[in-house]
Amino acid sequence: MSMPDVAAVDPDGILSTRLRVGTAPLHAQIEALLGLPGAVRGRQDYCRLLGRFFGLYEPLERSFQRFGEWQDLALCPCNHSPGLSRDLLALGTDPYRVPRTPPAMMPALPTFPHALGALYVLEGSALGGRIVLRDLELRMGQQIAGATCFLSGRGAATGPMWTSFRATLDCFGRAQPQVRGDVLIGAESVFRALLTWFAPSVTSKPNCPMSVNFP
Repeated sequence: MSMPDVAAVDPDGILSTRLRVGTAPLHAQIEALLGLPGAVRGRQDYCRLLGRFFGLYEPLERSFQRFGEWQDLALCPCNHSPGLSRDLLALGTDPYRVPRTPPAMMPALPTFPHALGALYVLEGSALGGRIVLRDLELRMGQQIAGATCFLSGRGAATGPMWTSFRATLDCFGRAQPQVRGDVLIGAESVFRALLTWFAPSVTSKPNCPMSVNFP
């Protein structure tokens, strides 16, 4: 697969556009691998999916705490793993017993711009989660009742908060154009970690894969 020409699509250097275009091939690969929502056929599949996300998101969000620059951008980078933890408990799974991603598979985030790119992936996934959840609730109903914090995102505020996050990204990119490439590398590293971490847990082809693109 050829890499997109970011400069042609984003001649003004808008960081959120650069990230969307630059990560598109990896994004497509993880969507094809997970095949959501069709790959989730029952409560066990759902619990396995959430556990796999928790195994990567929890140590990743802990690693974000090394950087104090979040406060400068008024961002809170540790919002997703607590919801996953609550969902797992509701499904009868102790999150502390869930396997974590080995350090060798974790994204390398040596600087704050790399971490900001990583957060882009986590924040964008909240949009797709709500679309997946609508399908699962129609098919599974009570099987996942009380265990939808993660896929619910921030409810009705998910869209507006994503818009606000993108605006913050773009402001950061305008203020520090020299590190835009590092932000992209950080985002790409999370997609690659997702591919590596989820691959062993995918045992069959999904029936109805859904594409969810970051706007």
